[in-house]
Amino acid sequence: MKIKYIPLAAKVIAFQLIFLVVHYLYDWFPSGATYLLGTTSESIFQHMKATFFSYLIITAIEYGLTHAAIQAKVRYLHSRLFGAVLMPLLMNVFYFTAAAYIGQLHSIPAEIIFANLALLALSFTTFHLEDYFAQSEPSRVLKWVLPILFLVTASEIVIFNYRLPWLDVFATPPGW
Repeated sequence: MKIKYIPLAAKVIAFQLIFLVVHYLYDWFPSGATYLLGTTSESIFQHMKATFFSYLIITAIEYGLTHAAIQAKVRYLHSRLFGAVLMPLLMNVFYFTAAAYIGQLHSIPAEIIFANLALLALSFTTFHLEDYFAQSEPSRVLKWVLPILFLVTASEIVIFNYRLPWLDVFATPPGW
């Protein structure tokens, strides 16, 4: 059966489920492989990592289901590279909205509800953007930039999973 595309709502829901599995994978099955893929703490970085790997999984599933119907595979590939780089970064935009506009959430249920709503908004936004970019031909420069950004993002996620940097997003650097 040839599937032309996956409806946005189905993709958003599937992403949400895959993210939850990836998030708890290390808790459920602690091992070297799940240490790399799953979250090992509740840090923002670990959630960015889970977002990145969940995006790669949903993209692989989508490609497996729709590859025969994809007319412009190069545009598809570059739009998905863009999504893989963008999604962990956009996660911060959505997750920090509570801190910016509401303040600290003082209950675990409120934090869980907000985090899931932010994740829905994140996947909805990213999937719309990737579809938009899949409609346009990337420039020659962008055909090089996107794979490089993807490789840098992927390598940083792997490296920082095993060796956290000294940088803290909101802390003043030592010596300043």
